[in-house]
Amino acid sequence: MEMTGKVALVTGAAHRIGRAMAYRLADEGMHVAIHWNLSREQSRETVAACRARGVEAVSIQGDLSDPRIAAKIFAEACTLGPVQVLVNNASRFVPNRLLEIDSSQLEIDHRIHVVSPTILCREFVKQLPAGLDGRIIQMLDWRASDADPRYFSYGLAKAGSLHLMKLLAAELAPEITVNGISPGSILPPNTDLPSESTRLSSMESEENPALDQLTDALIRLIRQDDGSNGQVVPIDGWRSMS
Repeated sequence: MEMTGKVALVTGAAHRIGRAMAYRLADEGMHVAIHWNLSREQSRETVAACRARGVEAVSIQGDLSDPRIAAKIFAEACTLGPVQVLVNNASRFVPNRLLEIDSSQLEIDHRIHVVSPTILCREFVKQLPAGLDGRIIQMLDWRASDADPRYFSYGLAKAGSLHLMKLLAAELAPEITVNGISPGSILPPNTDLPSESTRLSSMESEENPALDQLTDALIRLIRQDDGSNGQVVPIDGWRSMS
């Protein structure tokens, strides 16, 4: 796919990995819809930085723990034009174990990582004009396939996200390809501490080889010179090979 002038929607794009992907897409000439939930100021910074790269960008707020919002988010992204790239990146990374969880934690992780992304994908397919290629990228995690009981509800939901990728890849090919990127510890977990937020912001802006590998993988999956579909690219420091 030629990327210049095309439109991408990246969920959870106000900061961290989402922001890095938005910047890379803008560097490649794509117009970018920046979805966020709580990070208003960071979303404004991300939009401004994308526009400074010579592309259009819009900020879209929405809480994906409420799946009814997903269609509204996608409709706002379409104000930039037909969306040809969807990156399902928004996430919630909260530690919990079996004896600590209740149904609400299971449900919120399932809604954020499975239900809302499914609806976003449905809206993506519905709006994509005939004759245009589409790309869906699922941001996964090694916990989608390997058990980590410290993040019980998160890992369970990410496993659902991985199977969603496989279902979509089987149903939507060849016009739309669906692949995943499975990062490891590219950035440390976020906290609400101001000092930690400042440190993370600095790490996002400095050289980070793993983050560069991730955005390189994103661009390869969008350009699709090899026709990859239903594949997961691990960016986890060889963890998946151990």
